[in-house]
Amino acid sequence: MQNGDSSLIKRRDWCKHLTAIAASAAFVPYANAQTGSSKVVRIVVPTAPGGSVDSAARLLSDALNKAHSERFIVENRAGAGGAIGIQSVVKSPPDGQTLVLGIAATISVQPAVNPALSYNPLKDLAPIAIFAQGGLVVAVAANSSCKTVKDLKELARQKRELTYGTGGQGTFGHLTGEILKADLGIPMRHIPYRGSSPAVTDLIGGLLDFSVVDAFSIAPHVQSGKARILAIAGPGRHPMFPQVPTLAESGVPFQQGTWLGLFAPGETNSEIVHGLSKRIETLTTNAEFRKHLDTLGFTPMYAGPEEVRKLVTSEIEAWKRIAKNADVKVE
Repeated sequence: MQNGDSSLIKRRDWCKHLTAIAASAAFVPYANAQTGSSKVVRIVVPTAPGGSVDSAARLLSDALNKAHSERFIVENRAGAGGAIGIQSVVKSPPDGQTLVLGIAATISVQPAVNPALSYNPLKDLAPIAIFAQGGLVVAVAANSSCKTVKDLKELARQKRELTYGTGGQGTFGHLTGEILKADLGIPMRHIPYRGSSPAVTDLIGGLLDFSVVDAFSIAPHVQSGKARILAIAGPGRHPMFPQVPTLAESGVPFQQGTWLGLFAPGETNSEIVHGLSKRIETLTTNAEFRKHLDTLGFTPMYAGPEEVRKLVTSEIEAWKRIAKNADVKVE
């Protein structure tokens, strides 16, 4: 981590900055909002506070506040692998004032593995835009004997069963862990948490053998020497840890990635949807916004409503095949 030390320190400093943004957002109207504007737009985040997803939502909210008359605020509604937050938005009036930060786990993975899911993202949500993409990491505590993903096989032989933690049941991390379990052919037990941060805490505390979490949550512990990353669960190497191989490079047939996007209730007027989409498209070309997304470990991108709908449709089918092959079912 010699060349990465300074960048990780900068990321840690940015975490403090994001905390300040979040605190001010909760209590103070933004100075850039038009005087007298009463329109408040809620962005529901279906994860617990902290971590890269929540931080990215607050970054997006702050950027939108600086550029437009509405006041955007973030509301965390975690639980059930993100389903609680999504469902709250599905039931909201389709007036553009209640949105949800969608991620691959809640929009593509959950519908593929949970037949009892209370929402259908293709019918109940209107995609606005995807603005970032990335991947998760497979991490162990620094005192683990594992240096590569394949080393988990020897650890399992010694312990008979491994435990791994993720941000929730039926999430991207959960499916990734089950793929590892099937590919390595070793017994593993999944421990779901309400977000990545508590999973990382227990990993560092010695209560888990490994975790599949976002890079942003584990980065400070890698920096402090308390954790080590074995592989990247994504289509390419992670910008935070370019020296760490992907799962595919490690011999595990997995190339799925995650992403961040904004969605509205399904019946939302197309003019509202496309208007918001254009705003986000503009943001993704902004150098400062792009820099801060990179700090969170995401690659900035833009995909509009139609492109997002096509992507989600294809991803749901892909995750259904992955779940079937790994024999994963979530009730």
